[in-house]
Amino acid sequence: MENSKNQMVDLLISHNQILVRSRAYSEKLSQWGKENIEQGAVIHKDYVIFDPLPEEAFGANVFLKLTDNFVMDENTQRCIVTPFYINNSNNVEVASAAEQFKINIKFDTSLYDLYYEICEDDEVFYKFTFVPAEIPTVAKYLMDDPWGGEKDKALKLGFL
Repeated sequence: MENSKNQMVDLLISHNQILVRSRAYSEKLSQWGKENIEQGAVIHKDYVIFDPLPEEAFGANVFLKLTDNFVMDENTQRCIVTPFYINNSNNVEVASAAEQFKINIKFDTSLYDLYYEICEDDEVFYKFTFVPAEIPTVAKYLMDDPWGGEKDKALKLGFL
C-alpha cells in the first residue's frame, strides 16, 4: 500500500497523544494547556498533536494519505481538520511519545488541509489525510462525537 501518496505505519500510541510534525521535536510545542485538553488538540502551524482517546498505551495502524479530495471513512468516530504547513518535505513525521516514523509521501506544496480521523472497525485505527490548499482552513470538528466534539465548532490554535 505504500507509494508516493499512501503510507501505513503501526504506531505505539502512548501518553494520550498522536502527532504530525514537519519540524524537529519541540518540548515547548508539545505542551498541553487546559483548553487544549478540552478540545483534544494542540495545533501549531507545522506541529499538531491530537488526543487518540483510548487511555492506555497500544499499537494501532495509522494510515497516511495525500489526495485532492477528502472523503470521511464510514468508521470514523471523531474527525478534525486543521491547516498544516510543510517547510521541508524530508522532515515530516507521524509520532507518539514512544516512537516516530518518517512520512514518505511526496509533498509538493507547503500548505495542506490535514484531516485527522479516529476510526473503529474490528480495532481502533487512525487516518491522516493531506489535501493541498491555497488558503489555510479553519481548524474545526467535522462531526459531532461522544467526546464533546461539535460539528463545525472551531478549534483554537496554540498553547491554551
